[in-house]
Amino acid sequence: MYCKVILRPTVELDWWQNAIIYEIFPLSFKDSDGDGSGDFKGITQKLDYLVDIGVTAIWLTPFYESPLESGGYDITNYLEVQQVFGTIDDFKDLLKAAHSKNLKVIMDFVPNHTSDKHIWFKKSVGNNDTHYADYYIWKDAKNQEEVIKNNSTPIVPNNWQMICDSASSWVWNNNRKQFYYTQFINNLPDLNFRNKKVHEEMKNILNYWIELGIDGIRIDALKHVYESESLGDEPIINNDKPVDYFNLDHIYTGDQVEVYDLIKEWRLLLDEFKQKDHHTRIIMTESYTNHSVLYNYYTSGAEVPTNFKLMNDSINYTPKDFEREIENWITKMPFGATFNSVLQNHDHPRSPTVNGKELIDGLNALSLFLPGVSIVLYGGEIGMENIPDKINFARGPMQWDDTKYAGFTDGTNEPWVAVHPDYVTRNVQSESYDPKSYLNFFKSVSKLRQTETFKRGGLATDIFNDNKVFVLNRFLPGHENYTLIINMDTSYTQRVRLSDKISNLCDSLTVVVGSVNSNFDTGKSILTAEWIDLSPGATIILTEKTETGSTQSSGTQLFITLKSLLLCLFFIKMCNI
Repeated sequence: MYCKVILRPTVELDWWQNAIIYEIFPLSFKDSDGDGSGDFKGITQKLDYLVDIGVTAIWLTPFYESPLESGGYDITNYLEVQQVFGTIDDFKDLLKAAHSKNLKVIMDFVPNHTSDKHIWFKKSVGNNDTHYADYYIWKDAKNQEEVIKNNSTPIVPNNWQMICDSASSWVWNNNRKQFYYTQFINNLPDLNFRNKKVHEEMKNILNYWIELGIDGIRIDALKHVYESESLGDEPIINNDKPVDYFNLDHIYTGDQVEVYDLIKEWRLLLDEFKQKDHHTRIIMTESYTNHSVLYNYYTSGAEVPTNFKLMNDSINYTPKDFEREIENWITKMPFGATFNSVLQNHDHPRSPTVNGKELIDGLNALSLFLPGVSIVLYGGEIGMENIPDKINFARGPMQWDDTKYAGFTDGTNEPWVAVHPDYVTRNVQSESYDPKSYLNFFKSVSKLRQTETFKRGGLATDIFNDNKVFVLNRFLPGHENYTLIINMDTSYTQRVRLSDKISNLCDSLTVVVGSVNSNFDTGKSILTAEWIDLSPGATIILTEKTETGSTQSSGTQLFITLKSLLLCLFFIKMCNI
């Protein structure tokens, strides 16, 4: 069976639907004042660089007032900025400068918990201020009477466990004589979203930042915001193993249905602003959960329920793995939804550390080649790797040049965390001058996203050489088609002949760009019936030859196999036709 794509979308895309969203960990991006920590002014200084590499939006991890004991996710005041980053005026200047360059700014929003140093928590502990008494989740010990009468050791309410510690989620507070609940670690008490006052606090916080000018929020740890009121023990997965977070079925502490109404609540707030200025503020979400829940995020009002299924921490994905995850998401997401992909973020090992240097270009190309929203981690464009730090492994200082401390800071003070030693050769400056570099490869691919084919075109995939070579095609009737070929075998050269499996390409294709480790230069012609030798990890992007002044496209004749038919549904879904 074959499917002929005959419809061309007429609906214009909103700003976010083809965005390259660039994640910035502010502490590590650029230090403008020599104190060893990145700041707002440093980010502002580098906005032109971001525009140059094709970024259309920046996502800033938390910059609120915080003791920075948990990467800034331990917030003490949602309406103030951490002074190490600068002042609120510095942030306003960053917003203004970004918007002048048509860059959107997305803010990390952390509703699940605060720092235990937040004034709300301090007042809640005191229990004298009834307004704040139930801002957090407080429970008596199972043996509460004995604890009060005889000073007995408090017994936790149930078997719920912390994610980041092998310990109970219940932390005893001796002042209040109750346990407070935390999903992550002792210093991050969970807010109580069954308290309407907490809802109002969060809406006021959102309102403040939206009025200031942000273009969207990325909701941190959304699946953890609600817990069941039943307080029942969570089922143990394997009775032969110790009880810890990963050996429990989290039926009471994750993915509670109330979270959908919470998304709707915040969607309504953001849309109130859109009614005034016709500008969409997006909702991104962070939840490591199953597809069905994330699809409900879509229908509840989130534009970008972040798709982590393409990110692997310890094993190399094969083409079949990638194809399966891409197809599963695209074919099952709700009608009208937009696909998104992320292959790296600040909580997971950097891709080159897991997959090897050979696939730096290949995985960057995959991230940018896929339809919809591409979310990339700062430094990914130059192939940055993990630093030897147990907690901040993926958060090393940005490598700008080969001077001391990689140009991240001027050398007055050491960076807050060590720079990777490979900065001498792997940095923005040296890669800028090298036409065959990770950076220039990234820029070449990112430019393609401004074509109509990448903005609104369909997607087809194929696999060659016994699950070693991944081939993707982006197509749009009346426009040039593009073919991405990645040799995901990092040990051996692979030979492929496109005509063996793909019969609808032009006889001759032109190299748009080849990876650092390929021997294919831009402009080279390749016949689809000839053998192509791809060195280990090599990647190339091809397009159809065009005659001067006209575009010759096989898109109007493109037939795809039944396996790719389901992927074509994205073409229709994304454009709402």
